[in-house]
Amino acid sequence: MQNKWFSALLVIACVALLSGIGFASPCPSGGYMITYLGTGFSCTIDDKTFSHFIYTSTSSPPGFEIQAGSVGVTPITTPLNPGFQFNAPWLASTLSGVQGRDSFFEFQVNVNPGGHPITDVSLSIGGFGTTGTGSITVDETVCLGAVFPACSGGTTKTLEVYSNSGGFKAYDEVSFAGVTEVDVEKDVLIDAGTNGSATLSLVTNQFSESTTPEPASILLFGSGALALAGVLRRKLNH
Repeated sequence: MQNKWFSALLVIACVALLSGIGFASPCPSGGYMITYLGTGFSCTIDDKTFSHFIYTSTSSPPGFEIQAGSVGVTPITTPLNPGFQFNAPWLASTLSGVQGRDSFFEFQVNVNPGGHPITDVSLSIGGFGTTGTGSITVDETVCLGAVFPACSGGTTKTLEVYSNSGGFKAYDEVSFAGVTEVDVEKDVLIDAGTNGSATLSLVTNQFSESTTPEPASILLFGSGALALAGVLRRKLNH
């Protein structure tokens, strides 16, 4: 009888341990970049936490920047491939007088305890077009296993998508051994050139994950469960 009580209490303790792990709220659907810029803001998609969002914008001439309140942010909840889709009216043309627009994004992705390591980062664009000398370039640098600006102890990888008079590349990705932390820096540049136009609507980032949970997290949970089991056993034997 005592063993049955011990087993039941152990299950309850393990559930309590898991529920006690604090995660951020789910990333808001249908929101805007300005929501993500609040001090200390973080949110989750599946078993990943996204945080430390930074966004800045410039234009040529000044005064036509894409403000954070005009950049839509849609969480991508595809199983094993979470991420974000950023939507904004990026447009430059010699006829309009807006020669260029530049948007810079930065954010961090961390695997929650017991989650799946990140093994691939992809970058893509949609709703884009150029004429004449117009060009679109999205450059992205990711720090794997550490954070910018130094990426000390981590590894950097680069991705690029573009469209111009010479052609286009709408998708890029980089694969690597699983990591539990990725820092992203992305620059979106829209340029009209001397006689042209460029327009872009969507920029998408996704973070593919391994189906194997992160080993250190399993060990951490296992150690906690064993410690609780020892405490419960001692209490029941007294």
